[in-house]
Amino acid sequence: MEDGAAQATLALLKIAKGIADCVVGDADQATVRAVFDRLCLETDCRADTEPPSVAASAVH
Repeated sequence: MEDGAAQATLALLKIAKGIADCVVGDADQATVRAVFDRLCLETDCRADTEPPSVAASAVH
């Protein structure tokens, strides 16, 4: 499970870097960290509020 968490963290960091660079150009570490923190907050909030996904069923 640790490996999955590490991969998710790295993925969010890459997304945060991309967002920060698009907004301010070559973003510094503090800006990337702020975007990363916001992404984590948004991810946590969505996990708490979204209903569980239901598998689609086909009607024949």
